[in-house]
Amino acid sequence: MLISAGVVVLVFSACLGAGAAVLALVRVLPELDRGERVAWSFAVGIGAFGWAVFFPAVFGRIGPTDLVVLCFLCTAGAIFLRRAGPTHAKAEPLDGIGWTLCGAIMVVLVFDLLEGMSPPADADSLAYHFALPQRFLAAGGLDFVPRANEGVAPLLLHMSYLVALGLGGEKALTLWTMVSGGMSAGVVFCVCRRHIGVNWSLATALIFLSTPAVLYGAGTGQVEVRLALFVLVGAVCIAEALRTGDIRYAMLAGLLAGFYAGGKFTGLLFAAVCGLMIIMQKRWFSRGLAYGIALLAAGFQWYAWNWYNTGDPVFPLLFNVLDFPDSDIWNRVHDAFYRETYFSSENPLPHSLYWYLAYPFHATLGLMPEIEAGRTGLGPFGLLALPFAAAGAWRYRRAAARSPLAIYAIVALAFYTAWFFGGGSQRVRHLVPLYPLLLICFMAAAARWTRSGALRLPFATAVGLTVVIQLGGQAVFAANYVRHVFSGESRDAFLTRNVLRYEPVRWINANLTREHKILVLDRQLVYPIEIPVFDANPPTQALVELHPGGLDPQKFWKQLKN
Repeated sequence: MLISAGVVVLVFSACLGAGAAVLALVRVLPELDRGERVAWSFAVGIGAFGWAVFFPAVFGRIGPTDLVVLCFLCTAGAIFLRRAGPTHAKAEPLDGIGWTLCGAIMVVLVFDLLEGMSPPADADSLAYHFALPQRFLAAGGLDFVPRANEGVAPLLLHMSYLVALGLGGEKALTLWTMVSGGMSAGVVFCVCRRHIGVNWSLATALIFLSTPAVLYGAGTGQVEVRLALFVLVGAVCIAEALRTGDIRYAMLAGLLAGFYAGGKFTGLLFAAVCGLMIIMQKRWFSRGLAYGIALLAAGFQWYAWNWYNTGDPVFPLLFNVLDFPDSDIWNRVHDAFYRETYFSSENPLPHSLYWYLAYPFHATLGLMPEIEAGRTGLGPFGLLALPFAAAGAWRYRRAAARSPLAIYAIVALAFYTAWFFGGGSQRVRHLVPLYPLLLICFMAAAARWTRSGALRLPFATAVGLTVVIQLGGQAVFAANYVRHVFSGESRDAFLTRNVLRYEPVRWINANLTREHKILVLDRQLVYPIEIPVFDANPPTQALVELHPGGLDPQKFWKQLKN
């Protein structure tokens, strides 16, 4: 446990140092106060660190010595944090409400720590978020996986998983996801402090940290909560670039948008939205050029990796568009099956104006199980705070139009519009990276409108009700991890309870060796099985075709041997 904790501290320091070095290089660090320096350095640094790990990984240099040296080199950048920065927010001593909110945040973090001390059990994490770093470590470097969605996803954030797993094992991996996910709440707080008081900022961080989608994803390998780091700082940079015309902020916004694109395909939408915002100023060409160069530098690797291996940087989305020939890894019959199967399941709602407007309400109330708005929803705050936020936005509309909050809202709304009508997955968790922007806007508008008078208590009640509901949900969610940690339950027993069809894995790991190979149809078993595995998910891979009507015994046998 001590070794795992030490590895987490090392990776955290590497991210902090890498981010501080980047912020110092673009000469933004001196303008940040002390709290922002740490928060921004981590947000930028987790992207910069993942970016840096790609290069030794692609050249097969990811042994323990290589990773430790890289971590220490990145950590050296923390020297730039030694000087205290200016103070933007007015100092406010904590009162009773503030200490209560801090206590509630600590309760959430303790429950998160228990999850970090438990084995991973999330299906997506076991299928690829953790399975791919495990595979790369076993191969000694990057190993191309010709599987749509999961095998070719941009993996910038997964490179930090690789380092944690490679140096500290599974315990370091799960603790690192807990720490890196929790840091998003710290950045939410720092951005809030630019606009509202300390108590409201603490409440915003608490609401975000206890949001069902965040509770579900922050402690797993799912990247959306960590992508919020790039969105939060990136939105502030966009606002500063538009306010000041400063090319430094345009460049930093490009880096953060590139990191988002390097972490998930939907980052391309965020990059496009931010790019459009950047060029909406007089000196649009130079600022847009700086933004574009930084964007390409930060986000190109995984798209170049896909292009090198398949000819398609967003494999397999351009297969029909560019009329690629059939190959061993993809063909027209399989592409048609994939599009019919995947897009029909991921897009249950029509792309209509009604559903565009109704989606946020369905996502809040959990009315559509197809979009997973129950266990991974955005909580009740948006609905409870909407009347207060709308009234505040209208009451102070002239000041709001000139505020950075308007930029945050425009970025979030533009992303949502492009995402909803773009045809990608409609699962609500894909909106988590942009959710804190709207959360901050809602809280700031509502807090200003209710700062005096009889409306303060109703809004405070809405905030309190949100916190109580979400903490109650976390208590139920965390009971599983409390049972595991305090009962002394074994890893196998925990996984048997939590991972579907885990039972055969015990026998496989005990009786087979790395000389054996297994074809697996249950994606959640890829990570727990300790010998080579082929994930034969029918829609997403064509190397072994298993889709209905595609089973030819001779072809099947040949594909298996290959």
